[in-house]
Order: sequence, then structure tokens, then C-alpha cells
Amino acid sequence: MRLSIIRLAVEDCLKKSLGAPGLSIVGIAGKRPVIDEKRQPWIRVKYGPSGPDEWHGVVPATVDFRRSPDAAVERLRLAVKVNPAQGLARTLNSWIIREHGIALDRPYPEYHAASEFDHTGAREYHVFNGLAPGCPSLARVLPRCYGGVVDGKSGEHAIFLEFLDNVARLDAAGAEGDWPPALIASALSAAGGWHGAFLGKVDHMDDAFAAPRATTAQRLADEGLWRGLLDNARGRFPDILTEAVWRRRHHIVDTIDVWHPIKDQLPVTLVHDDFNNRNCGFRPAPIALDWELAARDAPQRDLVELLTFVLPAGTPRSEVKSLVDGHRKAIIESAGDLASGLDPEGFEQAFRAELKLQAINRIGHQFLFAAAFPLPYLARINACIEHLLDLYD
Repeated sequence: MRLSIIRLAVEDCLKKSLGAPGLSIVGIAGKRPVIDEKRQPWIRVKYGPSGPDEWHGVVPATVDFRRSPDAAVERLRLAVKVNPAQGLARTLNSWIIREHGIALDRPYPEYHAASEFDHTGAREYHVFNGLAPGCPSLARVLPRCYGGVVDGKSGEHAIFLEFLDNVARLDAAGAEGDWPPALIASALSAAGGWHGAFLGKVDHMDDAFAAPRATTAQRLADEGLWRGLLDNARGRFPDILTEAVWRRRHHIVDTIDVWHPIKDQLPVTLVHDDFNNRNCGFRPAPIALDWELAARDAPQRDLVELLTFVLPAGTPRSEVKSLVDGHRKAIIESAGDLASGLDPEGFEQAFRAELKLQAINRIGHQFLFAAAFPLPYLARINACIEHLLDLYD
């Protein structure tokens, strides 16, 4: 997005958010740190190159402004987040498949699963500026947002967030997992708050604001994607995706029509859809960043994603059950009368289904990313989902 658009929008947003109609910007400067591209080398493919007059991705910025013409200059640190018009389905994911020769039975954007990663430009903007102001349980887990801007010409969306320092457990590279159970429970309780608040209220939300829930029929129609990702991962990472794991996951694909229908029956809510240690931390209360994959799905989606990334190896079933029950209770407390259908048995059955879907969908996509970029967490999350399947399959 052009810096000229950002500058004008920041000034207008600060006038409103700070209650200073006479505010004027003296200067604005920012640059994406080099370390970002070392920790996340896919950034350039995802967002494209950025220069002094055009910003993409997350740009730490410093804004100097006066609240009135004769006021002293004040300084505000922001994180300017610019989301591209095109989502990962048409940029990064398709680029990896093309550049690394991953065999699929049709172009990636034609799969139903690609909708999670497609048309993502407006989602995060809508979460912060459309949904959060009317939902305290969602607003509590977000950094402060001063507003945003849409570039109608390019289709880019930008939001202006408070700059965050020293957020505990937040790890952009995803290299560090093994959260203590109390922290996992705290994050799941926070997620349960917004899950309950939106339970049964997002079915008719525009696809541009949250990815649609996939049906069993659509998961079955994506068989070529699941098997293609599995076979490619088996060839590239045989020490991680062993023959036993490969066979188990093909069996999961074979039985989609058996285990997935429970997800068709569940009430839908707003899910983060990338709720893990790369996007969630504590200050000291839980905070959740990067909502560009926001979706309409069962709340177990965020539950399973977080456990996959942060659950310590060998965690016993009794402790996992406690975390699952805690998440369910937080949803019920938030949803009130809308929480019907969240009985312990049904909730656990849906949790089991989500574990299977995680194994072929999101873990499959992580193997896809690893074909192009080193992922320090790949072996750990693959082992974790296997452990969870061992406990609940």
C-alpha cells in the first residue's frame, strides 16, 4: 500500500481515536525489520517487496504528531499491518506447488480447502474494525486498534495497531512450544469467550469477512489434495512422516464420511483458524494476533490448533481432557442459552473429528510450506498430532 494513503489514513484515524480533531502528523517512518524475513522467509512471496514509498506486511512505524497547531510534538509507535488483496491460496501456496513440483489432481485454488487461504484481504480489518467493537470478549484478546484504511484501487486493507513489546510465549518462528498447562488453559478460556459470543451468529457472514465452513461433501471432494500432500510429504520427509504415519493418514482420508459428519451438525462460531504460539501470547492476559485466516467453523478448530503447537510431549489423556473440558465450559459461560448441543460427549466427539482433520488439512499444509522453507516446528507438531490421535483415535 502506498505510504501516502497510509499517512492520510493514520492522521484521520488518530483524530478520531484520540479525540483530537485538530491533530496533524509531523512525520511518519517505518521499515520492516530484516530479521522478519530471516525468521519467516515466505514473507516476500506472500506480500511482495516493499520500498520506502510502499508498505506490505507488518511494518513497525513511528508517528510524530501534534494534537493542535501549538501543541508539543508527541510520538506514537504503531504496527501497520497491510494485508494484500490476494490470499495465500493464489500466492504462496500456489507458488510452492508450482516451484517445487507438488503433484495434485487439479489447480490448488479449485479445492474447497483453499477457501481458508483465499480472499483474505478484508478479514483481519473486519475483525478489528467491525466485530471487536461490539464484542468485549473478542476485544480483550486484541491489541489496541486505532483504525484502518482500504485502498479501493489495489484492494489492500491496512490496520493501525499498538506496537507490542515483550509478549510472553509469542514466537513468530514457532520454534518454542511446551507451554505449561495453566497457560494453555488460560488461552483456551480466552478463545472460549469469543467462541461463545459468536456461537450460532455467523452462519450468514460474508465470505469476504470469514472463510466459510466446509461440509463433509466438500472434504470428500478434496481427496486429491489430501492424498497429494501426504504423498509429497512422505517423499520429502520420510523421517518425520514415517510409513506408519502415512498409512494412518491415508486411512483418515478413506473414512472422512464416517468421522466428519459430526462437524456438519455443530453450531458455527468465529474462529481464529491459526491460533498457535506464532500468533498467541500473554501480556499477562492472552492476546491473539494475525486474524487474516478468520473463519466460520466449530470452536474445536482453534482448540486443536493450539494443542498441536504447544502441548508438551507425552501429556496424558487426563490432562488433555481437562483442557478440552475447560474450553467447553468457557464457551458455555459466554454463550449462555445459545450453548445447547455442547454436552461433554458431543463436544469430545467433535474434538476427535477435528484431530483427524488437523492431521490431513493443516498439518498437510505445514508439510507443503516445509517443501519450500525450513520450519523448526514441523517434527514437533507432527509428533503432537500423532500423540493426540493415539489418545483419542
